[in-house]
Amino acid sequence: MSKKKLIRWVVVLAVLILLGVGIWFWLKAQGPIGSDLSRELAELPANHIQPGTSFSGYNSNPPTSGSHWSSPLQRGVYKDEQPDEPIVHNLEHGEIWIAYHPRLSSEVVGELEEIAGKYNKIIMTPRTKNETDVALVAWTRLDAFNLDGKELDRTRIEDFIKRWRNKGPELVP
Repeated sequence: MSKKKLIRWVVVLAVLILLGVGIWFWLKAQGPIGSDLSRELAELPANHIQPGTSFSGYNSNPPTSGSHWSSPLQRGVYKDEQPDEPIVHNLEHGEIWIAYHPRLSSEVVGELEEIAGKYNKIIMTPRTKNETDVALVAWTRLDAFNLDGKELDRTRIEDFIKRWRNKGPELVP
């Protein structure tokens, strides 16, 4: 093999190694970076109930699994409260629900909307039944917390989304 060919192969190999390392670092940065502050809840049977009816047998607030309407809500940010039952169907499809108490300031709600807009498979709604300011919900996972005058922890929210999105029992693209 000539010296010129050898140099060419070394350059190609070096570029491939650098590209591989770059991809590895990029993939690592796409995952969660903080601790998992959510808790796991027992999975309830995912029975369909008649649209328009309510279900009172959930084991968490907001619900993370259980009976739900046969049609999920369209993904996106809602300004008005929505019933829990269709959203539980969204969770079954691996979507994330950001449920916030309406007492939050418009600035905090705007921050939540900005985060929600960065990701697909998100539903965001106000929810007066929340016991906390913010609840991050996935199928059988819940991270609920109050702000207590502190700034919104964006990393906590984005980590939850990265960690638990697409983890429902019915994966729907």
